[in-house]
Amino acid sequence: MTDPSKSGSDPLSAAPPRRVVLCVGPGGVGKTTCAAALALGAARQGQRVLVVTIDPSRRLAQALGHDRARAGTELPVPLPDGARGSLHALLLATEVVFDRIVHAYAETPAAARQITGNPIYRAIAENLGGALEYAAMAQLQLLHAERRYDLIVLDTPPTANAIDFLSAPERIHEVATNPATKLISGGGKIGARLLGVGNGLVLKALSAIGGGEFLAELGAFLRDFSGVIAAFQQRAGDFSSLLTSPETGVVLATSAAPLSVREGLDFLQVLHERGLRVDGVVLNRVLPPFPPPPPPPALRAALAGQVAEPVLDDTVRRLEEAYAGLRVQGEQSVAAGEALTRAYPTIPLWLLPLRDPSPTSIADLADLVAQFVRWSPR
Repeated sequence: MTDPSKSGSDPLSAAPPRRVVLCVGPGGVGKTTCAAALALGAARQGQRVLVVTIDPSRRLAQALGHDRARAGTELPVPLPDGARGSLHALLLATEVVFDRIVHAYAETPAAARQITGNPIYRAIAENLGGALEYAAMAQLQLLHAERRYDLIVLDTPPTANAIDFLSAPERIHEVATNPATKLISGGGKIGARLLGVGNGLVLKALSAIGGGEFLAELGAFLRDFSGVIAAFQQRAGDFSSLLTSPETGVVLATSAAPLSVREGLDFLQVLHERGLRVDGVVLNRVLPPFPPPPPPPALRAALAGQVAEPVLDDTVRRLEEAYAGLRVQGEQSVAAGEALTRAYPTIPLWLLPLRDPSPTSIADLADLVAQFVRWSPR
């Protein structure tokens, strides 16, 4: 199941050099912890690394020093002795990213203040469909352009599927190009014809719903904000170009649960269809295959004298049930590894053991880095 000769390595040290690594995968598989571990491993090898996290658990936030830090701040993370590089952690804040884009790409400082001062701005920027995903990619684009780090590891948002994350820039771009947006924001003759309705009729209906003042504010926001997004995309470059660049690699994290494996395989298919470079798959929270349990009489004999006779049979039964559960998890881990390598034999598969509790310190996270092992077929 594992190759001991590959212990002491990790997916990034064995992969081609990258400046950006996306850690992707289904929700609830420990993806954020994997991203932090990969970033720490690279920092210990001498790189200047930034890990961008989305929603770390409380324990992981403590490990990275973000339990009290303000979102949007690049926080230095103290490294274990002997580390040659540096590690910073950034907790993504959607509103901070959008504010930065607005102030950098609005036509004038006054225009930027007008956008951010619009009462609709916060609600739209934070709750617009795909806003978090777009902010993650926009933050990545901004950081990549600054060249302050050798490696940026992005813990991608817990989206429902790969398409939600990868198509977020396209969906947000509709703010600048959708005819309905132009209709509401005042450039509506073409939009009205495309929608097949009269401009005045639509505006009257929307005014009745939200009031004329609300509609005016909404139109002003959409007009100004869509212009900022268009300017950002024009000057900062195309997201898809960065994602498919040789500088960008992807590590997929999943668990051995059958549903997570199926989602992971679907994720890999989308990544390949979109031309992204997958450097490895991490099968997280695995257990080794367990041998069959001893027969009940032998187990009972081993426990005799250690457990009171009235509860001995019940104790044996509980141990058998618990061991059976561990065997199922071990078998799932083997089945998951075989399914992943059968579907994508050229992608390296790495294993991380089940760990409870999650890392609560950099020392814990460093221990986790040392536990990556390369899958070896039985």
